[in-house]
Amino acid sequence: MSNPRNTIEGAQMGTLLRLDSISPSLAGSFRQANDDQRRHAALATCLVAVARAELQGDEVDAAVNLLRHGVNAQPDVRHKLDSLTAQLDEQYFKLSEEADATTPEALFVFRKARAAAALAFALSPDSGQLHEAIYEAIVASDDQAEAMRAADAALRAR
Repeated sequence: MSNPRNTIEGAQMGTLLRLDSISPSLAGSFRQANDDQRRHAALATCLVAVARAELQGDEVDAAVNLLRHGVNAQPDVRHKLDSLTAQLDEQYFKLSEEADATTPEALFVFRKARAAAALAFALSPDSGQLHEAIYEAIVASDDQAEAMRAADAALRAR
């Protein structure tokens, strides 16, 4: 198990995380967790996000398998996820502009983009990106409370 006093805790203790905007208590749990707990929380929230956003594809399956098995990310998988995120973001903006509003269809595409981004952040070899994975996964879910519960349980597991 990793040492809880790692680089992100020291570097980000006084820095606000995007998680703070969703749940200060979850952000606090993240700061107190070790890297193993953070990686488990990223996986748990990504699984919720992928399921709730109905995100599918070979790159999604590959990412989930890598995260489940704790294997270091393969750069081609992250690149494919980054490309997918960009495509989905572009589709979201186009749908929103065409309707001059955020339609349910556009919101669904937005959630898919956030789920893809969450997976890419979770695969980062930099554990400092794990809070971004959790944040994006929570935003991707149409049931943010479920995603936050999954993250919190993983962050508190010893």
